[in-house]
Amino acid sequence: GKEMIKNLKDLVIVALVIGVLSLLGVIIVGDYYVALQENRPVDESVITLMKMALTGMIGIIAGYVGSK
Repeated sequence: GKEMIKNLKDLVIVALVIGVLSLLGVIIVGDYYVALQENRPVDESVITLMKMALTGMIGIIAGYVGSK
């Protein structure tokens, strides 16, 4: 019934958040590691990606909490 759909929506949000955060983590940690190995600064595009992703995540979570 309706409860099932609500739980599914919750699950999708949680999966999305975890997926995006873990992907971000891999990219950021990977770039930091390479940057350390090569003695170069962290890539600007990685920082931009991180900012955009975090902004998006906050938007998704805020929208989700607001709709509850």
